[in-house]
Amino acid sequence: MSLEKVLRELGKEIQADPRFKALKEAAAANDKDEALQKQMQELQLISLKYQQEATKGEEADQDRIKELQEEYQNIYEEVMKGENMMNYSAAASEMEQMAQYISGMIGLFFDGQDPETCELPDPADCTHDCTTCGGCH
Repeated sequence: MSLEKVLRELGKEIQADPRFKALKEAAAANDKDEALQKQMQELQLISLKYQQEATKGEEADQDRIKELQEEYQNIYEEVMKGENMMNYSAAASEMEQMAQYISGMIGLFFDGQDPETCELPDPADCTHDCTTCGGCH
């Protein structure tokens, strides 16, 4: 079996995984959430205003910059507390863990370890002294 075929099979398995499906569903829920979309537009507008003010250099109104930062932070915190965004963040975290696992295993293969038996070290075993490391990243 060619490497490309195996990679495509991996892609199919990733997309069939419940974690992938959960992420897609969470993203769709965010897209349908009109209040969330409005908040995201507000964040973009604040970012543009901030950039416009910040590019004025020494002439920039520091009070206005601080006001925009606070406004952005308040809306951002509100967005992140929303149920749909919390669901999306949790699903994205699960996918990131999957990606790290896949990457770690591929790293072991590149190090010449036996693909049939090698396992990633338990992160709890990390001594933070890389001379003792069998590879966790």
